[in-house]
Order: sequence, then C-alpha cells, then structure tokens
Amino acid sequence: MTTTSPPTLPWVVAALLVLAPGAAHAQGSATVDPVLRPGRPVVSVAGTWMGAQALGRVDATTRRASIGATTPSPFALFSTDSTLGGAAGGEVAITVPVTRYWAVSVRGATARPTLTTAISADSEGAPNVEASEQVADYAVDVAVLYQLPRVGGRRARPYLTVGGGYLRQLHEGNTLVETGRTWHGGAGLRWWLRGAHRGRWPVGLSGEVRWVRRTGGITFSDGAGSAPAAAVGIFVGF
Repeated sequence: MTTTSPPTLPWVVAALLVLAPGAAHAQGSATVDPVLRPGRPVVSVAGTWMGAQALGRVDATTRRASIGATTPSPFALFSTDSTLGGAAGGEVAITVPVTRYWAVSVRGATARPTLTTAISADSEGAPNVEASEQVADYAVDVAVLYQLPRVGGRRARPYLTVGGGYLRQLHEGNTLVETGRTWHGGAGLRWWLRGAHRGRWPVGLSGEVRWVRRTGGITFSDGAGSAPAAAVGIFVGF
C-alpha cells in the first residue's frame, strides 16, 4: 500500500504569508541593508517541489525458437515505461558569503516521490497495468551563488546559483539503495524583512527556481534525467 507524503510546500507558504506581515511591520523602522556579509553565514529552511522525471522505457524481449545456425530474431514480451512523480519536500542550507556578491552554499534536501511503472503491449494480450511505490529521496549538494546588484526595491536582491552533489534513493521498502549525482542551475530572489542593523540578525524570505539534472540513481534508460524544481523559505543571517 502506497502512502502519500504530507504537502510540505503549501504549509510552508501558508506559514510565511502569516508571519511576513508581522515581521515587516515590526522591523519597518529598522534600516534594511540587504547585502551578504563576508564570513557571516546565512541559514535557510525551505519547502520544495520537484517536478516529475521520466526514467525511461524498457522492452522485455526473448528469442523465438528456431532450428539451424541462424540466430532467431528477438520477440517482444511487453514494454515498461517508468516515471518518478513530482513531490513536495524540504531542504536546509548554509550559505557562507565570500564577498558581498559571491557565496558558497551547502544544502541537504529530502522528498518522497512515487515511482510508477506502466506495463503495456503484452504479447499475450493482457490488459495494461501500473505498479507504484514510494521512494525515499535524499540529496546533498554544494553550490556557488552570485547575488546581483540591487534591482528595483531596496529590500529585494536577485541571485544566480549553480552546483552539484550526491544523490541517494531508497526503494522496495527501503531495502534497495541507488546512488547517483545531481546537478542544478537556477535563479532566485531574497527579500529582506530586516537587514543587518546595530548587531541584529538579518531575516528575510527567499524563493528559487532550478533546473535539476540527475545521473545514476533509479533509472531505466541512459542513466540521466532532468526536471524543474522550486523552493520557498525563510533565511536568517548571523
């Protein structure tokens, strides 16, 4: 029986919508200084969404019986088409600024997507069927972040990010382990509710969109797949 993971991202978004107005009002009179401070880490927590990823099509074949030295042609028994569905999850990141614009980020993320395999084109005319299971998905990556100069309002700062890391997936009741690599590139926006002022910790909201490519892990084709991803969260500087 397949269980469904809790809708993490909607809850995070709802909490931020509730907290943001109060935080902005409380800090309205404080000086906002939305910059990265070299050597002062920023910790962020976010809800995430990873899009569906096609894992490939595989044809199960055998060879017909034949007499003689000629190799018989293959015979298709059935076909399978597998997809790792989109799923909500969560992530925690520590970003260490190197300059006011450049930073290095280490991030850990988890989600529980559903792996679905559709079986079709059975040689004996059996109806098409689907089998599914939930996968425990974990990733740890390192990224380089470049914060762009101010664009528009004084509280907002857009940024670009690119990086890669390690992927670990558990399935078949957490008895089988698949590992691989993950790569991503994307863009985001930080919105400072409170900047660095008189020793206070800067606090703000963040949103990010990425394109994620994975090699290895659970796959049934060439070992690579890609999907869009998004994250919405809150950050605190030190």
